[in-house]
Amino acid sequence: MASEACYSFDVDGVVVDTRLRLEEARRAEAMGRSFDEVFFDEDLIRQLDTPRPVGVELVRERAGKGSIIVVSARPARLRRVTLEQFLRFTGIRPMAVLLRGPGDLRPAEVVKAEKLEATAKKLCWVMEHHDDDEGVLRYLSSRLPWLKLYLHYDNEYVRFR
Repeated sequence: MASEACYSFDVDGVVVDTRLRLEEARRAEAMGRSFDEVFFDEDLIRQLDTPRPVGVELVRERAGKGSIIVVSARPARLRRVTLEQFLRFTGIRPMAVLLRGPGDLRPAEVVKAEKLEATAKKLCWVMEHHDDDEGVLRYLSSRLPWLKLYLHYDNEYVRFR
């Protein structure tokens, strides 16, 4: 088991304000296009996303206590843009960027739990996970009872467990 402390952050809705991209994806879906195709479009990520101040500040603060990892349900093909975006918004290079593998259609909570469990065994001891999805946090709570969880919304966050 790993002994170095690290802090886990989702990207969308935690470090990144995705409201404009979300609106674009919803409009496109209403016109018959795939929501995921638009929401996970690399160009739209670069053009429409902005930093989410409370998430950025937390990343910087936690980086003073240990390493930072990114755990996201974004597809693996977005690794480069995810790293670029995270670095640009926070100024912190994460120890790892863990994304959904190619063809992996499992629910986000299953993917994230698997990534966090593997990280705790091999890379670092995950102290906290920050996410904007209550369902993900409920699932993580049942699977990883030692993990401190934080729910992000608007430009705030609360301790989930």
